[in-house]
Amino acid sequence: MTGTTNTFALKTKIDNYSIFKQLEVFIKIVECNSLSVAAQKLNLTPSAISRTLTKLEEQLGVMLLKRTTRNIILTDAGNYLYNQANNLLANLDKSLIKTASFYTHPHGQLKITCSIAFGTLHLMRLFGEYKANHSEVSLSVDLNDQLVNLNEENFDIALRITATPPDNFALRKICPINWVYCASAQYLEQKGIPETIKDLDDYDCLINPNISHAWQFKDENNNVISVKGNNTILANSTLALVQAALTHQGIVYLPTYMLGEHLKAKELIPLFLPKYDKENTTYNLYALYCPSKYHDPKIRSFIDFLVNQFENDVFWDEWMQDY
Repeated sequence: MTGTTNTFALKTKIDNYSIFKQLEVFIKIVECNSLSVAAQKLNLTPSAISRTLTKLEEQLGVMLLKRTTRNIILTDAGNYLYNQANNLLANLDKSLIKTASFYTHPHGQLKITCSIAFGTLHLMRLFGEYKANHSEVSLSVDLNDQLVNLNEENFDIALRITATPPDNFALRKICPINWVYCASAQYLEQKGIPETIKDLDDYDCLINPNISHAWQFKDENNNVISVKGNNTILANSTLALVQAALTHQGIVYLPTYMLGEHLKAKELIPLFLPKYDKENTTYNLYALYCPSKYHDPKIRSFIDFLVNQFENDVFWDEWMQDY
């Protein structure tokens, strides 16, 4: 019991910050082989050097140095402490330097969660462009269509496409997300081109059941009515619905970041464009993050990169220039 008490008392003393100063003095004495020379190097008085060494020996309960009139000889305990303390202080110095520069340049693993479709179609390419100038940053991605609580999950950024962003996180708007109805030219040649959303009752509709607002219209009495559709395909994967549209199976309604490439190549034809700008620009891509993490340069710089990427042009909407 006594040994345990003594060990605890010793640890309590050694945990004090002053131990680092004492170790610095001890190392300098050994390096200079003289208390007086060490005092000069450290800009201290010889008596202060002597008191510091004595205090260190008293705390440890061992003699570290044997002092003669001409020389200083390390004891076994002193030799062991000298080697260990040298490594300790060298590593501490490196750690302090690295810590001081921690928030000055982006590095480390960036953990992002986003929807399956956006992550698959765009995030990897965007991160590749970002990494070209930030080679010390690596990426960990969780592709998930479920909303993630950043306070409970270990993510740095959540990329979310929504008309109503949550108010319990810090966020930045990256760019608008437009939506459009479209179908393949072959399908429209066979079925004809619908003039209004109401006309979709007579068309094959490719629907994600999680997008409740998409297939609705208002009648002459301003009542909201859902499109019934003909031979409707339901799929909870928007990527699957794109493939169905490309293979001439019906009309799809999805965000243009999924359709832009196909619209530009005329593989899909947009519908109802006169109403497009007025009705389909309420969605935005947001970067959500915890405010306490924003000082981390990899988080801040990646969000800045995304904002700059879409500041002047949303590249997946280039097809609009043809309509």
